[in-house]
Amino acid sequence: MKTTSVVLSSVLLILGPAGGHVSAETTIVVNFGPCASAAVAGRGEAKVNWLDVDNTDDTVCTECFAALELQCYLRKMTGRADDFAIVDDGNAPDGELILVGGPQSNAVSRELANRLGVSAESLSELGQEGYRIKAATLDGRRITLVAGGGRVGTLYGAYDLLYRMSCRWFGPGELHDVVPHAEKVSELDISERPAFSVRGFRARTWDRPEPGLGFFLWMARNRLNLWSLEKSDPALLRKLGIKMACGGHTAMHLFLNPGAAYPYDHPSFKGDEKESKDPYAQSAQYSGDADKDRKLTYFEAHPEWFALVDGRRIPGLRGEWGTNFCTSNRDAAAEFVKNHVQALIDGEYQHADMVRLWTLDGGKWCQCDACKTLGNRTDRYLRLVQEFDQGIKKAQAEGKINRPIIVRFLVYADVLEPPTRPLPRDFDYKSCVGTFFPIGRCYVHNFDHPDCPANAGYLRQLHGWAVDPDRHYEGQLCIGEYYNISGFRSLPICFMHTMANDIPKYYHKGGARHFHYMHCTNGNWGNKALTNYQMARQIWDPDADCEALWEDYFARRYGPVAGTMRRFYESLEQMLANARELKYGLARRLDKGSENLFPNSHLQYRREPGVECEGPTLVEIVGHAETCRKLVDEAMAAEIPDPIKARIKEDERLFKYGERTVTYYDACAQAFELVRAGEKDEARRHYAEARRIAELLRKDVTSATLFVPAIIARPDAFAASGASRALEHLEKLLR
Repeated sequence: MKTTSVVLSSVLLILGPAGGHVSAETTIVVNFGPCASAAVAGRGEAKVNWLDVDNTDDTVCTECFAALELQCYLRKMTGRADDFAIVDDGNAPDGELILVGGPQSNAVSRELANRLGVSAESLSELGQEGYRIKAATLDGRRITLVAGGGRVGTLYGAYDLLYRMSCRWFGPGELHDVVPHAEKVSELDISERPAFSVRGFRARTWDRPEPGLGFFLWMARNRLNLWSLEKSDPALLRKLGIKMACGGHTAMHLFLNPGAAYPYDHPSFKGDEKESKDPYAQSAQYSGDADKDRKLTYFEAHPEWFALVDGRRIPGLRGEWGTNFCTSNRDAAAEFVKNHVQALIDGEYQHADMVRLWTLDGGKWCQCDACKTLGNRTDRYLRLVQEFDQGIKKAQAEGKINRPIIVRFLVYADVLEPPTRPLPRDFDYKSCVGTFFPIGRCYVHNFDHPDCPANAGYLRQLHGWAVDPDRHYEGQLCIGEYYNISGFRSLPICFMHTMANDIPKYYHKGGARHFHYMHCTNGNWGNKALTNYQMARQIWDPDADCEALWEDYFARRYGPVAGTMRRFYESLEQMLANARELKYGLARRLDKGSENLFPNSHLQYRREPGVECEGPTLVEIVGHAETCRKLVDEAMAAEIPDPIKARIKEDERLFKYGERTVTYYDACAQAFELVRAGEKDEARRHYAEARRIAELLRKDVTSATLFVPAIIARPDAFAASGASRALEHLEKLLR
C-alpha cells in the first residue's frame, strides 16, 4: 500500500538544482563491499551465498545492481553517456549525489540520514520491500536518497524513481520499454510498501522453457516477486527479489509414492540389508514382494499408509490425480513430511522460498474410520499442513534451513469447503497461507456479481474462509486467479475492467494479501501486456486509479493511435469475456457433435424473444471480433513510428488467433444448425468455411503453445480450439 506520497513541488528537480537541468557530474553512491566495482558486485550473483544467515553480500549485490539500473536508464533519458558514474560509499565526491541504500548499508546515507530526516528504524517499519525516496538540498548540492527497508526495497525504490521520471516497462524486451527524454521530475518525498506481500505468477516450468532474463527483469522493474523454482537461476532471481515457489499436485508422487522403493531395511524382506534401519513398526497387512520383482515398495511394506476405498487399501496414485494417502496414519504422515522437508534442506527444493503443499488434483480421500473422525477433507488436510510446517520449523531450529519458508495450501476443488473444526492453537498463520482458486469462474460478470450462478458458489466459499465471523481459519489468503487457465489456451482475453473491480473491491477488501495467476506466457504477449502490467500496479496498490493507468498505458505504448487501440482492447474484452463458456462449454459440445450446442443462458447463439441471455451471444462475439479487426487494421495503416507498429503487430498476431478461433466455432455452429434443419446446401457452405479456418489454425504453431505445461500442450491452434472433431461429425451429417 502507499503509505505516503508527498509532492513538494511540481517543477523542482530531483537530480539537479531547483529550476535548472539535471546536473552534470551527478554521482551514484553505493556500497561495493569487497568488490572492485558496482558492475562486479551487481552482476556477481553467482558468487553470493544466498542461503546463509549473513545477508551482507546479498545486500551488496542487489543494491549495486540497483545502481547499475539507475545509471543505465538515467544515461538513456538524459543522453549523457559519460555522466552518473558509480562510486563506492567510501569514496563519494563533492557534487550532486544519488545514494543507493539506507543507513545500514551505505556509509554516506548513514552520515546524512539525520539531515535527510530518514532513519534506519523508519525504513525498517516499511518492511523488506518498502522504500523511501527523499530529495533534499544539503550544503548547496542536491542529494537524492533511494533506500529500502531491505535490499529488495532499495531495488524497487530505484525502479520507482525511474517510473516517476516516466520510464515504463510494459513487457519484456526493449521493444516494450518506454524511455523518454527527461531533464526534470518532481521533487519527491515518497514512502511506499506493497499492499500484497506476494505478487506474481503461478507457473509450471519443469516441462517447458524458461522465459529468460528479459522476463525476470520485467518482473523486478514492475515490483513482482513470485515465480517458480523449476529450471530457474536461483541466484539471479534472489538478486532481483523474486521468490521461488516449488511443489504442486506431485507431492505424493515425489514424497510418498506407493510404487517407489521402500528406503529402509525391512525386517521381513531379504535384499535390502544395506538400507538404514527401519524406524517404523512392521505392518500387520504386510504381504511381502507381491509383484515378485525382488523390490519392496512403500505400498507393499505398508498398505495401511494408503487409502482405504470400498473396504480395501489401494495405491491410489495416477500421476497428479487419484486418491490421497491415509493422512490419519501417523507413520505415513511422518514419512511424507520427512522426505518433503529433506528436499527443502538439500534436495531439489533447496532454493525454494515457498512450497505448495498440494494434495492430488481434485483427489479422492481415504474412507477409513480414523480419517472420518478427523472431520471433512479440509480438516484432514490442514492437519497435514501443520505437521509439514512443524517439520520445516524443526529443520530451521537445527540450522539445516536458514531461510523463511511459506507453506501454501489449497483452497480448491475437493478442499474448497472451509474447515468445520477449530485449528490447533499453535497453527502458524504467518507461515501457512491458503490459496483460493476459483477455477471455472465466470468473467462475463465481476467476481462479486450477486446474480451470477457460476460465481455464487465461490463467493460463498470465500466468505466462509475470509469473512464469516464464525470461521475457524483466521489466517491470510492468496488469490490464485485464472487469467490464462490451461483451457483458455492463451486466447487474447482482456481483463482490464474485471481486474479494476475484483482486485480492490473484493480480493483486497476481503483480506487477501497474496496474489498470482496462472499461466503466464513465455512470449507473444500482445494485449496480455496490459493484463500483466495492470496486475503489477494493482497488487502493489489496490487503490491505483485504473482510468489513469489505462490513459498512461495507451498514450505511451501506442502514441498517435492510442484512442484506436484503447477501443480495440475494450472490444477485445467484450469479444472474449465469455471465454469460460466458449472453451469449457461450446467447444466441447462441438467436439462431441452434441444436439444442443447452447443449453444454458450464459451463452446462446443469438438473442431471441423468450430466450434468456446472461452473457454475450456467439453472434455478438463474432461482431466484437469484426470490430477489433477494423480497429487494429486502422491502427496498422496509420503513419506511426516503427516501435509502435511492431507492438501493434504483436497485438494483431495474437488477436488473429482469437479471431480465427471464434469464427471457427461460429462456422461449425451454423453448419450444425442448418444440417439439422434439413438445409444441407447452406450447411455445406459453412462447413467449407470451417474447414478453411481450420487450416489456418493448423498453421499457427506458436499462439497456443507458449504457456501451457507440456503435459497438456497442443501442437497447434486448431488442436487448441478443443473442437477439432466437429468437422468429422459434420462430414458424416452432410453425406
